[in-house]
Amino acid sequence: MAASEHVVPQWKRDEVDHLISMIKKSKMVGLVDVGGVGAKQLQGIRDSLRGSAVLRMARNTLMIRAIENSKVKGIDDLSGHVIGPVALIFSDQDPFSLSKFLRENKTKAPAKGGQVAPNDIVVPAMNTGVAPGPFISELAALKIPARVKTGVIHITDDTVVAKTGEVISNALAQMLGRLGIEPMELQLKLVAVYTDGAVFTSDAFEVDLKGLLEEVVLGHQLAVNLSVNICYPTADTIAMIITRADLDAKTLAINVGFFVPEMVRQFLVKADSEALALAAVLSGRNPEAVSPEILARFRTPVAVAATAPAVSASKKKKPEKEEEKKEEGAPSIGSLFG
Repeated sequence: MAASEHVVPQWKRDEVDHLISMIKKSKMVGLVDVGGVGAKQLQGIRDSLRGSAVLRMARNTLMIRAIENSKVKGIDDLSGHVIGPVALIFSDQDPFSLSKFLRENKTKAPAKGGQVAPNDIVVPAMNTGVAPGPFISELAALKIPARVKTGVIHITDDTVVAKTGEVISNALAQMLGRLGIEPMELQLKLVAVYTDGAVFTSDAFEVDLKGLLEEVVLGHQLAVNLSVNICYPTADTIAMIITRADLDAKTLAINVGFFVPEMVRQFLVKADSEALALAAVLSGRNPEAVSPEILARFRTPVAVAATAPAVSASKKKKPEKEEEKKEEGAPSIGSLFG
């Protein structure tokens, strides 16, 4: 008698065909870890994904067969990540956007004994709806203040029952469940994705966008500083380089005494400051060596023009003509550099 052939149930064939269809028409196919996620929480996550992605639960063997039979170029490596409690997720988003969306759309879940509190767990003041009895002693054992009011037990004050990082006891987990408090946060985590002909694991797209932006800003600042300091002109730094070069040239001209007409005011200010400094030294040795007018300037600074000697109108014209002749042949700041 011929060995009987194994017949694959029709529902399995239909499921594989459906998964293959989803794989072929999706820009991105991923695997998400659904370990520890209950049916209620999974439905909440499905609702939050509506319009962004489609989540599909199936047996691992069927998911592997669908991936391999889809004949999509480069997707075979995704089957190697179908391990443990995972589900397929289909989306037209890029992996970075989808991963960010999943991180930001967490769902609440009841606590279990032995779990670690993700945040401070607070039991708010409330009407428990429970009649007087052993329940009030259970609350007291957990240091939750309560009293009987209008025939039911009321929690009188908001109470922190577990701080961030503390282990939740079985008794506390049961109490939170009875009070309808779900302190745990669940999220789907991308394990691996297929997109643009290649498979990527979670470490490739779990990016700290805020930290990345800070690094980009810092890199730009360093690049600008380098460009200005080595005088490497770019569209972003040419104005800063020119401004710095102009300032350096003027500083050099002042320090070496290289006179240029457009800096006459700066030269006069420097000369006046040096003259006052010299007068201060002389007056310290011999007060009579310095005129009263100069001594007065130590106490009341005035403009350079106010200290210039008065000249008659008849004598003023000739120096102006001579100054004009000198300025015609005077060098510019640019001549400092050839």
